[in-house]
Amino acid sequence: MGKNIKIRFILDHDQGIDPNEPVGDIIISNAHSKLSDKSTYLDSWFDVLIDGYQALKSNKKLTLEILEEPNPITFEPILNGFKITYGKQKLSFNSLKEFDQSLLTSAQDFLRQLEQDNLSNFFLLNKIANFTDNQIQVS
Repeated sequence: MGKNIKIRFILDHDQGIDPNEPVGDIIISNAHSKLSDKSTYLDSWFDVLIDGYQALKSNKKLTLEILEEPNPITFEPILNGFKITYGKQKLSFNSLKEFDQSLLTSAQDFLRQLEQDNLSNFFLLNKIANFTDNQIQVS
């Protein structure tokens, strides 16, 4: 896993975990700084992180709305790396491969913590599961 890129989340267990509304905190960090959002819908965040990653793989800039959040998130290729902007928070990274590994590991952990056997009823969770399955096959 990439040393400099970390995608961490903390599911809110206070009300029990609801796969329809998995709420918690998310932290994306590099070696120098972090971007975070508290008490947010984690499935929506993973959704935009996956779409942003796909755009960056194609070397495209992409701005996305995060459901339930006031600020959009932008993924922008720069030189050999990329930049993520969310509100006034900005992070720059040197390696898309490190982001790929961190996103895959974090998404797998997220799905595991939700403990859902059947994801087909949950559109975003199903999308996240498909991403993790496809990434594993490519590796």
